[in-house]
Amino acid sequence: MSPHRCKTPTVDYLHQMKLIRCFTVTCVVLLLAYAASPYFSFWRFTVAVRSRDAAAISARVDFPAVRASLKKQLVTRFANQRSSHKRWSNLGPALIDAIIDAYVTPEGIAELLSHPEALKNLKAPREFHFELGKNQNLSKVKYAFFTGPRSFVVDRDGIKLRFHFTGSGWQLHDLDLGLSEEQR
Repeated sequence: MSPHRCKTPTVDYLHQMKLIRCFTVTCVVLLLAYAASPYFSFWRFTVAVRSRDAAAISARVDFPAVRASLKKQLVTRFANQRSSHKRWSNLGPALIDAIIDAYVTPEGIAELLSHPEALKNLKAPREFHFELGKNQNLSKVKYAFFTGPRSFVVDRDGIKLRFHFTGSGWQLHDLDLGLSEEQR
């Protein structure tokens, strides 16, 4: 045999290469699907909010986490505010709990996303005013991106919706209205 003779690949080698290609293509497809999934989930969430579909909203919101998030923002908002009302220190926590109870429902989330000024414009306990109206366009997104392997943030007109990946998909777990960042 001459040393210049070309070796043909074996059947096993070709089979291994085919398996490697299939595995690589599968991994790329899965990675692309995962990367697109929060965008698709956010779109489904906005459709549910626009149509005020309580069941669909409930499936896409982690209510205990959103409740804690909003409560923390409201407590921070009113913690340093000086109120002329003597009983604010006693009524404040109860009033905040009542506001949270009203808004951390499927209908309340839809209303809050449509009209965030209801909570953003709170000045003092006597000035609480909730306006109901038609839905705004939730597709006006400034940015949307991953903040970690299992977290995703969407900024829509200053409202940050933070989604977290769970076993059942992406769920809203933090609704940041920017209440603590505003000047008092």
